[in-house]
Amino acid sequence: MKGDFTRMTFDRTKHYSRVLEQQGRVQVDSDFNEMNDIHRYISRRLAANLIGRHGGPGGSFKTDAAKDKDNKDVLRDFGIAPGYYYVDGVLCENESLVFFSGQSGSSPASSNLENGKAYLAYLDVWDRHLTAYEDENEEKIGIREVALLGPDTATRSQVIWQVKCKFIDAPNTVTDPDPEKAYTKFLGFLGETTLGTGQLRARAIKPKADDEPCLISPEARYRGAENQLYRVEIHHGGFGMPSDDASKAKVDKDKVATFKWSRENGSVIFPITDVQGDVITLRDLGREPRFGLRPDDWVEIVDDDYVLQNRAEQLLRVKEIDRDSMRVTLKAAPGSSVGTDPKKHPLLRRWDQRSDAITVIETTGDEDSSWITLEDGVQIQFPGSGGTEAATYRTGDYWLIPARVATGDVDWPGPSNNPRPKLPHGVEHQFAPLGIISINAGGTVHLDQDLRRPIKQLWLG
Repeated sequence: MKGDFTRMTFDRTKHYSRVLEQQGRVQVDSDFNEMNDIHRYISRRLAANLIGRHGGPGGSFKTDAAKDKDNKDVLRDFGIAPGYYYVDGVLCENESLVFFSGQSGSSPASSNLENGKAYLAYLDVWDRHLTAYEDENEEKIGIREVALLGPDTATRSQVIWQVKCKFIDAPNTVTDPDPEKAYTKFLGFLGETTLGTGQLRARAIKPKADDEPCLISPEARYRGAENQLYRVEIHHGGFGMPSDDASKAKVDKDKVATFKWSRENGSVIFPITDVQGDVITLRDLGREPRFGLRPDDWVEIVDDDYVLQNRAEQLLRVKEIDRDSMRVTLKAAPGSSVGTDPKKHPLLRRWDQRSDAITVIETTGDEDSSWITLEDGVQIQFPGSGGTEAATYRTGDYWLIPARVATGDVDWPGPSNNPRPKLPHGVEHQFAPLGIISINAGGTVHLDQDLRRPIKQLWLG
């Protein structure tokens, strides 16, 4: 959720059922957002408890051979039937028949399906955060209130689902008479988890004796002049780099994860109107200096496809800015066509590290030596998974670290001198099997086994 938030306070283990406003008190965004998170959690848990891991009525999301407008089989492709389907309590809605290769934001996938092979078709479901700009249609109509003459208000969270395929040798790899065992086998076959298994700790250190004096208390450990919500996000997914030299030599550096960070929760964005090589034309350059852009800033070009495909391309560095023409010249041209289609909400996102994406280094020995400083005394550490298997970091995994001037510290569980490791705050993915399909020698798709779980619809609406 890359919004301009103060912090995210929902914690399901506290078992809160309501948020109650008090008269004469300051209203903050975190209370409103926690109220929505409580309602969302309760409704999804209720649906999951009633329906199970996954299920839907009738032929919802059935996968089978698709026909073109001339009623001929579409080769190496299949249709996804309209309807409603629940995955771990999350409602997925499909308003009309969709081809596998024509899903919104997906890469051309039909070419990956080969004749004479069988595949497991499954649902991948998650929540996507949308700003007012990303919600606009071609007529510039959306959630932004135009009467405010520019400023945005609240953002939105949107359920995203994608049908994906994975080659399968034998159906019994994912099937079992017992539904729970079948689901466990399905997840094991995918090799996916709802969250990455890598963990992070955060702290704020005390300034050294020779630090320059500032307006806040000299005993404060967080030295920023403003309250911030730091976001640490995995850029390229992979494994952590060990901190000791002997282990480093054994690691495939191409598989090592990297991260980027933002002091504004990644919310500083600039809508793109044109991309010409290394010159990017923007709609605006921010409403104030804090949310602006400067030479040598590191940025990322993003659009709808980039987000939905969970891509991580090279970060780019700002060379110079022409504020009159709203043009930004980069030190290198983008390596792909991302951001060139104005219909896909292209934008430039600012990150606040002063280098390219940073290597994830995990703790293996002296814990103090593996702390990574962000800025103003805020430090992070990657202790790994804490288990026997190596921790995995997925592109898009993120942690939020609220830093507060009043306490001179970060808001993180555990004592200040020994903060607790935490799994990523998101993005949380849910998965459900749909069916096993096969492709004959001629390229026609056939549904061999339907793995959906039918539920009886109590109300037809």
